[in-house]
Amino acid sequence: MNNDREQVELKKLLRDGFRSIEEEVDQNTPNLQWFEQLVSDRQEQLKARFRRDLIIFLLMAGCILTLFSLTLFQMPVLFLLLQIIIFMGASIFTGITYMKKVKRI
Repeated sequence: MNNDREQVELKKLLRDGFRSIEEEVDQNTPNLQWFEQLVSDRQEQLKARFRRDLIIFLLMAGCILTLFSLTLFQMPVLFLLLQIIIFMGASIFTGITYMKKVKRI
């Protein structure tokens, strides 16, 4: 008997709790035009970001290739020194990044 009464009270308590949650939640879904506008705005943002990233990439690639060709053909010693410095820098950066990841785990 006591168990049945507890179950009834629990059901009532749950029902009241869910009712208060349902009253607070807005169940209206936005209209189709809102979703279409959201998608088109997001696509425009992605296109703009892609164009910006592509321009930056092309400019950086052009600068790197120019420096590469100048140092390779005009100053081979500087080219070799630059290659050694870049290799060492990349190795140190990769090692530090790896160590930070390992320490986080």
